[in-house]
Amino acid sequence: MARKSTNDDDDDKGKPVPASAGASSRGGSSGASRAARARPGPQSREPKPGSVTKSVQQGKMRRLFTETVAELRKVSWPNRTQLVQATIVVIVAVAIIAAFLGLADQASQWITDRMF
Repeated sequence: MARKSTNDDDDDKGKPVPASAGASSRGGSSGASRAARARPGPQSREPKPGSVTKSVQQGKMRRLFTETVAELRKVSWPNRTQLVQATIVVIVAVAIIAAFLGLADQASQWITDRMF
């Protein structure tokens, strides 16, 4: 069973293409077609839907401030005892890490002095 080629179904294979259709599809080089497809200037463009307008841009700082205040009201702030406990945990952790790094520094210095 032979497959049918896609070229077998083309009815307009030998038909000439009209000059107006060919010129518009190829972008033609006549002066009239250039004037017809001239691009609009920036003043004739309309803003796209959802684009930022000048009035929205001018209120950005006020909007930022009000949204920041609204978000800070949602935060669950720690009370004084929770704050003191968290501070103590941080100080103890820093002290332990500092002691470990100090001992590691002393050990590496001792090893280096013995080698060289």
